[in-house]
Parts: sequence; C-alpha cells; structure tokens
Amino acid sequence: METRPYFLFGDILSNTLLGATLGALAAVVVGEHWPMLAAMAVGMAAGMLLSAVFGLAFSIFFGAFELMVPLMLTGMTAGMAVPMRAAMQPLAPLYGAGLGAAIGLLTLAATYILNAFLRGKERKWTA
Repeated sequence: METRPYFLFGDILSNTLLGATLGALAAVVVGEHWPMLAAMAVGMAAGMLLSAVFGLAFSIFFGAFELMVPLMLTGMTAGMAVPMRAAMQPLAPLYGAGLGAAIGLLTLAATYILNAFLRGKERKWTA
C-alpha cells in the first residue's frame, strides 16, 4: 500500500466518506421493525455497490489499486454493522454517519496494519 501523504489522505477521505454515507443511509432506511439478518444482508449489498461507485470516483485522483481493498472492506463492515445497530433501536442519521465513519477509519487502520504484518518489515512513516 502507498504510504505517501497524498495517497494516505485519499484513503482516509474515501473510507470516511463511504462509511458516513452508508451509516446515514442505513439510519434512514432500516428501522427497528427489520430483522437483523435482513438488515445486514441489505446493508452489505448496498455497501458493496457503493464501494464500487466510490472506488471509481476516487480512483481518478488516488489510484484504483490503493483504494479498492480498504473501500470494499469498509463497505462490507459498515454496511453490515450500522444496519444491524439500526435494526435494534432507532438510529439518528447523524449518529449513523458518525458510526459508519468510525468503522471506515478502523477498517482502514486494520488494512494498513495487516499489510505491514504480511510484508514482514517495518515501514518508516515520513511526511
């Protein structure tokens, strides 16, 4: 994965916006009358679809190779977690957006950590 600040900014921006969009969308669409399994399935499908759209839009500026894995993971995790939370109790769209953005950032951090672990060497972060 790319560690230059420009690409890191692109990863943070795209994953945060995708998570926030999915969270707000889930808070509006999914209600507490939904079964949790159905909410997760619909949310995961919406997350995969939106991550492909976000990947195409942001790849123009930040490169497709660097964006697709974190965006797909963010789409799946935020797309499943926030609708499941919304199926348990009412969720405000702003709270859903914040929860989705936090999930997006955590997923991005996990992706960078796992990439460093798989490469087996330390990377020096320079600005």
